Amino acid sequence: MVAGAIILVALIAGTAWSLRAPRGNVGVIDLSRVVAQSPLAQRYEKQLADKYSQLQTQLEKEKTNLDEESRQAREKELMAEYLKLKQELEGKLEKQIDEALATIVKQKDLAIVVYRESVRFGGDDVTAEVVKALK
Repeated sequence: MVAGAIILVALIAGTAWSLRAPRGNVGVIDLSRVVAQSPLAQRYEKQLADKYSQLQTQLEKEKTNLDEESRQAREKELMAEYLKLKQELEGKLEKQIDEALATIVKQKDLAIVVYRESVRFGGDDVTAEVVKALK
């Protein structure tokens, strides 16, 4: 019985120790830098700006033939089209960032990647590598 208690205490202590022991490095990423510096994000941003200009031009052409109520309805339609593209591009970018991070996590044997804003100091900054991967 005493031997069983000793084994139980050893198991509990071992489990507690393994929970406290680090399981790898911590990576950090600055998403605002990724968006500002990534060629892919810049292309998406340009695509979105071009779409906005196109929709503005389209609305300007159409609004002379529309009454106020019809113009507002058309403006809402065009804004919905713009927002749909914005969501689509943001989703693509997020997916591509996740794929790049997954590769970097494996290469660097990182246990976790957190946002730079939530880390006071330390961590392995992987931002530049993500930017490089998003060409």
